[in-house]
Formats: sequence, C-alpha cells, structure tokens
Amino acid sequence: MKKTPFHECGLKSGATMVELFGYYLPWEYGAGHSREHLGTREDASLCDLDYMAEFVIRGPDALRFIQMLATNDYAKKVPGTIQYTAMCDDEGRMIDDCTIWCMDKDHYTIISGSEDDYAWIAEKAQAFDVTVENITDSHTTLSLQGPKAKRVLQPLVDIDLSALSYYRFRKATLAGVECIIARMGYTGEAGFELHFASREGATVWDAIMKSGEPHGIVPCAQAALESLRQEAGYLLVGKDHDRKTNPFEAGIGFTVKFGKEDFFGKAALEKIVREGVTRRMVWLDIPSGEVPETGDKIYVGDKQVGLITSGSFSPTRKRATAMAYVNPAHAVPSLDVQIALAKGNRVGAKVSVMPLYDPGDTRTKTFA
Repeated sequence: MKKTPFHECGLKSGATMVELFGYYLPWEYGAGHSREHLGTREDASLCDLDYMAEFVIRGPDALRFIQMLATNDYAKKVPGTIQYTAMCDDEGRMIDDCTIWCMDKDHYTIISGSEDDYAWIAEKAQAFDVTVENITDSHTTLSLQGPKAKRVLQPLVDIDLSALSYYRFRKATLAGVECIIARMGYTGEAGFELHFASREGATVWDAIMKSGEPHGIVPCAQAALESLRQEAGYLLVGKDHDRKTNPFEAGIGFTVKFGKEDFFGKAALEKIVREGVTRRMVWLDIPSGEVPETGDKIYVGDKQVGLITSGSFSPTRKRATAMAYVNPAHAVPSLDVQIALAKGNRVGAKVSVMPLYDPGDTRTKTFA
C-alpha cells in the first residue's frame, strides 16, 4: 500500500484510513461522513485524489495518437482545454473513462482512475511518434469543491479565478507552489482540481485548509466522495464500469464521436449502436434508506432485471441512492423495483434515467 502526500495531514484531521486502489486513503475524517458530504454541498471541502493516474503524451504524433486513443474528438482542442472521453479496445469495451488535457499542440496529459491503464496506452503508442510517461508518483491532485471554493482559493493564487471557465485550466502559483488549476470536479458542485508536485502536498493542503476556515471548509474523505459522486451520477472504474462495459450502456455515449476518421473500437461501437445495448445504467431512489451493495439483484416481481453497481446513503436527500444496470426495457423513469439486499430482505426503489442530484448539471458551473 502506498501513502499519499496528504497522509499525515489526514491523520491530524482524525482520518480513519482504509486500503483502496493500492493506497492508504481516508474513509472518514473526524467530522464524519454526513458533515463532509453536506460541507461540500453547502460550503467547501478538500479531497485527496492522489491515487488518480497521470500520463503524459508528447511528440509529433501526439494529436494523431490522442485521436485514436479517445472516443471523443480533440481536433479543435487548444492549449488550456480539457475534455472527458472513453478509451476503448477493438471490441468497443472500455479500458477506462478519463479526461485528456491539451497542454500544447504536441503535448497532452491523460488523467484516469487507474494506473493499470498505462500498459495499454504505452502498447498502443508504439505505432506512433510519441513518448508516454507515467507521472503518477511524482505529481498529485487535490480537489477543492463546493459553492464557496472560489472564495477559499482566490486569496492563495496569482490568477483571476473568475476568468477560468468550466473544463479549462491555467498554470498558477498557489501559496508559493507551481500548480495547474482546473475548473472541474467529481462531486456535482462547482470547484477546482489542483495538480502539482507530490513533494509540495502538505504545503498546499495546509494553506487551503487555513484559507477555508472562515468559509466552513471540511476535509472530504472517500465515504463522502462516494455519496457525492453517486448523487451526481459519475462513474467509478471497477464498480460502474470495467473492461467488459461499452460507453453506450454506461450512459456516456455522448463521448463517442463517429464523425472523426478513426479510433480504437470505432467499428465495434458502430455495430453496438446498430444492434442496441443489452443493459443500461440507471439511478435508484431508495426511500427506506437501506443501502444496497455491489452485486445485489434487482427485481420486478419475480423476474431479475438488473444488478447494483454502487450504493450509498445520501445525506443531501436523507435516503439511500444506488447506481445499477438494468435491462433496457426496465430503464423507465419512476418504475417500481425491488432490491434483494445481501442480508436477505428486499427494499423498494424507483428507477431514474437521470442522476438524482442536479440532473441538469448546473451547480457545477456556479459558485455562491
């Protein structure tokens, strides 16, 4: 297990550490899951995302390689822009979802949820005039999220954050540390992701937490991040998708741009569109508050129609929330279903084809 650059900061904040993704990560801080979750929704929170994988692509063929690697289209992306995409194998199955950052015309950064992606990317790169570098260990990520995030960050940086648009980034100095600041997040709230050298972890953490004290900032651990991202409908690799999943069933078909010349998996994905998917991602509203586990079965009457991928309790909505795959015929808004919990009982739930929190995705673009 690896320790993140924020390990000691977490312990000082009362973190309960668990083993996740090959790291020791905080599951809850001293404030607890509910306070961390609601602090993100109402004020601001700071989350350790050191486990995110970062790969740098450089060379004359950088754009051509990115265009083959990604299902989305990067032809018109300019330095300072970010775009979400899937990466698929030749069968149309997702290697991962990720964001790709245009650093320069021959320089891109891929940020994904799994360092395992590196081997596949490096293998594909062999046919192109590019270099691929894994900088996961030398660089780190903090996520500052919430309606007051800009108030917390602005006094610490040498750029005007009001000029930073959604899914854009800029280089800046933060508390004396060189940093890349991106206007994005994984919680369904307005916020920033901060990328900088791992050795500066404690310096940046402490500066942000001190600046955030008047604004009610809290550290946000993995339990709260799980409930936040599930409310907002964001996928987690290894839970909501794996290397048997295609983008259309996972609900991110909007990232697949068939208009560009070619990309890995294009022909297979065209076939999937013609033939249709065999399951669809949905969200489940569970009034009882009982939280289902990954793999719990979903029923309509006596017929099994799906499986839970992720489940958590939603402090915002004061009930349980889940993400699941169901047969396409049962991806029907407000359909009543039953979830067979691992402990043996069943609970009722309603299907939604949109995320349960801020389905229009407007809060991500507006600070208080």
